[in-house]
Amino acid sequence: MLKETGLPVVVGIDGSEQSDRAVRYAVEQARRHGVGITLVHAVHETAPMAAMLPLYSVESFAEVGRRLVEDAERLALEIHPDVAVGSSVKGGSRVGVLVDAGEHASQIVLGHRSRSLAGRVLTSSTTTGVAARAHCPVVSVPDMWIPGTEHGRVVVGIDESDASHDALDLAFREARSRGAKLVVLHAWRLPTAYDDIGYSRVAAEEWIGEAHEEMEKTLAPFRDGYKDVEVEIDLRHEYAGSALAAATEDADLIVVGRRGHGAPTGIYLGSLARMLIREGRCPVEIAPQHPRHTPRAEERLLGNNDLAPQF
Repeated sequence: MLKETGLPVVVGIDGSEQSDRAVRYAVEQARRHGVGITLVHAVHETAPMAAMLPLYSVESFAEVGRRLVEDAERLALEIHPDVAVGSSVKGGSRVGVLVDAGEHASQIVLGHRSRSLAGRVLTSSTTTGVAARAHCPVVSVPDMWIPGTEHGRVVVGIDESDASHDALDLAFREARSRGAKLVVLHAWRLPTAYDDIGYSRVAAEEWIGEAHEEMEKTLAPFRDGYKDVEVEIDLRHEYAGSALAAATEDADLIVVGRRGHGAPTGIYLGSLARMLIREGRCPVEIAPQHPRHTPRAEERLLGNNDLAPQF
């Protein structure tokens, strides 16, 4: 089981409303887990220039970055005066700087803008890039999240992959820290033509019964380690994307695993995790995938099958 590491919560800072929201979430997380926060700003080493614009130096951008971090630090201390706040302003790509900072972090928190298609494209690239590469959990905090609002529910989406073990481990820990119920959600449905054939052969009650039994086996070791966490199993014959998106409406947090699919570099983010980052209405936490075996060639080929649910 995961234990308190004492590592800080890293927050990506860019001076936007979204990064302020990320700071608020990170301070709450730091308070729950008894750790500090580290504010991280990536200074671009190059900038587009036009003939009629003045030439800016890297030092100028670094100074702006330091001011942004100072503003974020003041906000963090206003929220919780006793929180330990560190900072880092480094040159490089946002993804690279944040992933490096995550090497010594308990999690990385990023704000996400979802007001327009353009905004989704720009902010999703950073969040999905970090979530695909980081060695610690990554949290995407959407515009819809309101600090202080609590539903008492943490939802974890699982399937039959190793990534689900990592997601469960993280979700139980988060539920305990919040004193919340943990809802374990498994949704399963094939594309319509295939689903109509397969599902008609098995009664719904029989499928639910068998799935529930398997779920209890999966949860058994976690229940032993987290006896104080109330658990609800939610099984649905439904498209996973629809079920998970709906679950974000009344949850404090939704946790999913990073489905690696055996990519050569181990860098991959499942389609459902990407969808939740774009569309989730509550904070979404992506659990990093810890390698357990080296996939065979045929497993890597099967892993690229888009018909498989990808948490």
